Amino acid sequence: MVHPHGLKVTYIDDDIGVQFDYLIGGHNQTFVVSREALEDHFGLELSDLSVSERDAALLEAFRQGWERIRTVAARNRAVPSSGRIVLKSSDF
Repeated sequence: MVHPHGLKVTYIDDDIGVQFDYLIGGHNQTFVVSREALEDHFGLELSDLSVSERDAALLEAFRQGWERIRTVAARNRAVPSSGRIVLKSSDF
């Protein structure tokens, strides 16, 4: 999926959350917003949903929370990482 801000956004099948690549300070960094963070801070409700409905709900929660997610991602970009940086509920 391509987010309205031109981001490549992907739901991670192992129920971790939503992964996105974000260009910050001239560097592309991969982040994951945890499912728990989306539930705790962006109103995500997954109970009684089919797999396809879960995917859509995760991505919609991400889209609605984008401004805040972007702020938290920028704040956490300096976290040492060999790959993706996971944004947890406690980061918000």
